[in-house]
Amino acid sequence: MSRSTASAIAPGTWGYDPAFKSEMSSHDPARAKALLDLYGYVDRDGDGWREQPDGRPLELEYSTQPDQQSRQLVEQWQKNMAAIGIRIEFKTAKWPENLKASTAGKLMMWGVGWSANDPDGDTFLALGDGGAKGQANKSRFDLPAFNAAYQRQKSLPNGTERQAAMDEAKKLMVAYMPVKIHVHRVFTDLAQPWVVGFHRNVFLRHSWLWLDIDTARQPALRR
Repeated sequence: MSRSTASAIAPGTWGYDPAFKSEMSSHDPARAKALLDLYGYVDRDGDGWREQPDGRPLELEYSTQPDQQSRQLVEQWQKNMAAIGIRIEFKTAKWPENLKASTAGKLMMWGVGWSANDPDGDTFLALGDGGAKGQANKSRFDLPAFNAAYQRQKSLPNGTERQAAMDEAKKLMVAYMPVKIHVHRVFTDLAQPWVVGFHRNVFLRHSWLWLDIDTARQPALRR
């Protein structure tokens, strides 16, 4: 389950503003076409596909993985890009290989999930930090105005001043869009009554370490 997002900062972390709205979550093919036309990305030879302003082919390359979920996403990308006249090719590799290539700056486009290890929005803004190129910042985005806002919010205590710096940073991420944030994932868990200590901590990946089975209850509850 998931819900669309207008901001890079996820719910449950400091800096998230549920009232914040932006173009990050917009799906507007008509506007996309208009913007492409405005900047000269038009179909020059009548074959149904757009070319670059200098006449060269306009082709995107999207890296993906050989699993069912990735194949479903590929179908969506193919359909949506075709709707606005853009060719897109898909390069399939295993996830670790894509991670290595992304870290080295060799991928044009790739899609991954991101999560915080503590309840603070800084970890999401790090996706655009110029000082983290090749690390959290896989896009290698490096905008002085963003870097300044990002560093400013890191040095401030939680409060209105820090929120203002974070808002400035996330607005710049929307405007320049080094990453396109699609959704915030929402998980629903089911557990048997004899599972002891089950609780999904959204900031901890290894909560299974604290789980156990109440074997005394298990047979009785199964009857």
